[in-house]
Amino acid sequence: MGSHMQVQPHAETLFHLVPTNLVAEEALQHPDNRRFVSTSEEGRFGLEVGFHVPSTARGHVITRLGRNADIILRSSTPSNPMSAVHVAFEFHPATELVRLSVRSKRLASVEFGILHTQGNAASNRAEMGKITGDGVILYGQNYRLIIEHYTFNLVWKHFSQDLGANTESLRALAVRGYYTSLQRVQNVRSRDRPTEYDHSEALSWHITRLSTTKDAPLQDIKALRTILGKGSFGMVYEAVDRVTGNTFAVKVVSLERNADDAQAQAARACLHREIKVMQRLKHKHIIEYLGHQLLDTLKPEIFMPRRKGNLKSLAEERDLPMTHQDLIFQVAEQMLSALDYLECQGSLIHRDIKPENILYSPEGEKNYLFQLADFGLANYLTLATTFCGTGHYQAPELYPGVSGIDAPQSHKMDVWSLVATLVAVHPATDFPPKTPTSYAVILRTLVRYASESIFEPMGRENPARRASAAQMLVKLFDGRGLTTPLSRVPPIPPPENQVPAAHVVSNHGRPGSRDRVHNTRQQARRTPRVQPLITYPPELRTARRNPQRALQPRPNGVRGGGISKRQGEPRQSQRTPVYDYRMDLN
Repeated sequence: MGSHMQVQPHAETLFHLVPTNLVAEEALQHPDNRRFVSTSEEGRFGLEVGFHVPSTARGHVITRLGRNADIILRSSTPSNPMSAVHVAFEFHPATELVRLSVRSKRLASVEFGILHTQGNAASNRAEMGKITGDGVILYGQNYRLIIEHYTFNLVWKHFSQDLGANTESLRALAVRGYYTSLQRVQNVRSRDRPTEYDHSEALSWHITRLSTTKDAPLQDIKALRTILGKGSFGMVYEAVDRVTGNTFAVKVVSLERNADDAQAQAARACLHREIKVMQRLKHKHIIEYLGHQLLDTLKPEIFMPRRKGNLKSLAEERDLPMTHQDLIFQVAEQMLSALDYLECQGSLIHRDIKPENILYSPEGEKNYLFQLADFGLANYLTLATTFCGTGHYQAPELYPGVSGIDAPQSHKMDVWSLVATLVAVHPATDFPPKTPTSYAVILRTLVRYASESIFEPMGRENPARRASAAQMLVKLFDGRGLTTPLSRVPPIPPPENQVPAAHVVSNHGRPGSRDRVHNTRQQARRTPRVQPLITYPPELRTARRNPQRALQPRPNGVRGGGISKRQGEPRQSQRTPVYDYRMDLN
């Protein structure tokens, strides 16, 4: 190397690409590359990789390599063609990891694997073998990299002998470089700005990943797993997909907890049922199934999308960007849609709906995507006979000795559990009780809260009188989110204690007598009203009294051989109240 070349690396250098064959050595001599050649941690010259290398800032893109890129690799042959931009090192804003992205159509032309040298930090990351194509580059972990017929050692900058401290220093350097790059992008004309990382991709990246991969669906780096939660079944971890750098959740079921083989087999059967159910369900408000592994071991794993948290933790946040009544109606609409879908899938029953099993992700400033998870207890209507669920949210038909309800298990159990969930997340309630309580007390509490709300049809003890998910979608949300055809949704039956008008009897024994009706109304005026937990706003109460009169616009149709005109839009006072309900806490 000439004396004019830099020896000390640039302060923003993350790592060097140190050549290990002749064609890679020649890349150091290219005029456009010389200013990025400096001494690596190996003591040999290499090409710097960092946010300082590109002449034009590209947001999350650190450095590109190819025939016409930030670092020039000009050697190209018919058998080893080099693309204009063959690969790029990128920063993943959500996980703060560095990944190698192959831009060439020849994915197999790029390989990398751990560089085993003395003092290398590969000992606890041995599960990472050779990777073909895209992949995560771990901080502080050196690699052997092949790009077509170029071979390099990828050697990270070194800050500390302590592995953890060195990793965090490298991460901090990458984060600073990323935000500096973003600031530089703001100074570029809008039409020239690169397409930046979209954080909404974190919700749906797995769809593309699973539809394009030919390998195992997801492969995580176990050294990067972090605990999200634990329960009686085992643990849930946050994992990083080694290809995309995105995060997902791994549910690790511990069969070792079971005392004998019979219990272990029952737990394994429950796990297989959960996988089988999740594989066939495709609905926006039901958590997706991403794959599984190690099913023949004592610690099988299920892969699911990573969500921010569950409904219980969300409802307990102090800085909730909405009122709890708005939150409850978002949950109600989305979960009723999920339950109606399950009923249409051969009357599938979830059997364990509770705040902890409803996951969420932010969608905009004041909206959330809610998804139903944990189908370990799910069963079909014809098979559902075993005891199930979590005590505070269980339906009365599971306790016939207490409730007096003798009815088979049905999808109406999930409706009851959902209204119990809605009550539980409301801050004005003392549900669920914090001390051990009999089911009789739980039942009375839920019936009282439900009867004071517009969700009353969901909280009826008798499942024959209890509303279905489809009926509640029609009642409260104008049928949005229905899977059941609207024409097949019957009216909600009246409560059991409601007396039809034709059977109102006067003091003189005459049906419908005016004096009895008059006296009843006077008595109602004298009786103080119970303040409802959940109610309609005042401007919608008039329309609520007779929603059947609300007109619905109808499309053009054919009548008697002719074309009928589209019906006019209903007046504002005639429209069915939809969604704009509130909870009155005064």
